[in-house]
Amino acid sequence: MSHSKHTKRGFSLYIEKWNASAKKYINTCAICGKSGYSPYIELPDFKDAVSAREFMRTLPKMELDRLGRCTECARVHDK
Repeated sequence: MSHSKHTKRGFSLYIEKWNASAKKYINTCAICGKSGYSPYIELPDFKDAVSAREFMRTLPKMELDRLGRCTECARVHDK
């Protein structure tokens, strides 16, 4: 089966199967469940360029606050 049959939005065969240890850089909101990559991978001291490229290609950037909420959920709940 071709690789294209396994690719969908937010899914990378490289991250899921071949480099599973890179999943620690995926942030997931504790409230809404949206996923995105950690801003840490954009820093110059991040060494794995292949994983960084895969994250940026498949997932949006997502920052979490200290409670594990994305910026949208934090804005709504802090009102």
